[in-house]
Amino acid sequence: MTSLMQKKLILFLIILFILSSAYLLTVGNKFNNLNFGKNWWAVYFENPKDNSLNFVIENHSDKTNFHWTILADKEKIKEGDIKINNGELPRLNLGSDFANKKITIEVSSGDEKKEIYKNF
Repeated sequence: MTSLMQKKLILFLIILFILSSAYLLTVGNKFNNLNFGKNWWAVYFENPKDNSLNFVIENHSDKTNFHWTILADKEKIKEGDIKINNGELPRLNLGSDFANKKITIEVSSGDEKKEIYKNF
């Protein structure tokens, strides 16, 4: 009789382990998804060590309209608007003809504003 109870207990523990693992895998995948229940966006240089101003606006928010401005030593030299849907990562290629200047890229969407800098 004890042998039957031991087999049932081992079977129960194996089933419990499988169900727990499946649950944790599902929850972990949900939280690793950058778009699931999150509301954020970021701006960064595509390659911060080279001499280009190519940058990326990564959108994981409900916002879709973004405005960007490029300043060279606090003087506006270029600006534009871009529509970015949730989950998109458009790359903006702006060249690299800004010798001996501090470049600031400002990106705004609604009331939120972010800046990145690069010295040439």
